[in-house]
Amino acid sequence: MKKIIAIVCLMITTQSLLSQININLTLSGRPPANLTEWANRKDVLTFIMGSSTAIRFDVKIKTELKTLDGTVIGSTNLNTAKVYTPLPGASTILNALDVLPLENMIFTGKYLNALQKTGKLPADNYMLCVQLVRMPDYAPASTVVCKTFYLTAYQLPVLMLPANEQELNRTIAQSTITFRWTPVVPAFTTPVTYRLLMFEILENQKDMQALRSNQPLLDKKITGTTQFIWQPQLSMIPYSSGADSLNTVQPKGKKFIWTIQALDNSGQPLNQTEGNGESISEPKVFYVIDKNTTSNKKD
Repeated sequence: MKKIIAIVCLMITTQSLLSQININLTLSGRPPANLTEWANRKDVLTFIMGSSTAIRFDVKIKTELKTLDGTVIGSTNLNTAKVYTPLPGASTILNALDVLPLENMIFTGKYLNALQKTGKLPADNYMLCVQLVRMPDYAPASTVVCKTFYLTAYQLPVLMLPANEQELNRTIAQSTITFRWTPVVPAFTTPVTYRLLMFEILENQKDMQALRSNQPLLDKKITGTTQFIWQPQLSMIPYSSGADSLNTVQPKGKKFIWTIQALDNSGQPLNQTEGNGESISEPKVFYVIDKNTTSNKKD
């Protein structure tokens, strides 16, 4: 009986020793939206593990990404995770590449779709939880440490000039058109690239149809400024005139639609949302007309 008790005590003592790995996790409260950037930024995530026992044993890092209600949206595939052997009396310092290896994380649902498409999670509050588990049974070898963080939703640019439904003088517009918009808010961590897109709306064509199906007349990427002066070098001759219900002859100007797409430094859409995953601002329409032509009353 005494022998059995001694064995049980030894097992309990051994288990206690095997669990004596202290861990510390620091995580930026507002890290980059693109998870692949975490490994390139030393200020984003630091993970320290230190063994206080003389016994050396192998561990793996078990990482879980959760929403604030505790729903797990991503977790480590422990079968293929890297093995670490903490040195007694020494500390091992790791970064996001070790703690959150994207190639070894299993994500679910819309979060998987978002990451596959843009490398980003939807803007929201999240929680990162880390624990060491020992080999080969994955029993806990440390406490669980969790940190919360927020992925920012950015306000997309608002189109200012040309204003919606604005009529531009053909004489001026055929040589110069100035586009102006507001910057992304709040300020992004790296310079934002604004992709300016403009389409002609053909006769009998709906505005959004032109935006979605026509080839752009202008497709320009601008970085570091929120204005672009375009020299069209296009024919701005109005469409043929037609008579309206008031029996006046109206010169029918050309109609265009434009928008801005906000991109990060990797060329990916700045925001990843369920509604507008392409980070495209609300488009606006403008006209180019011959303002020297006046309406004429029919006799």
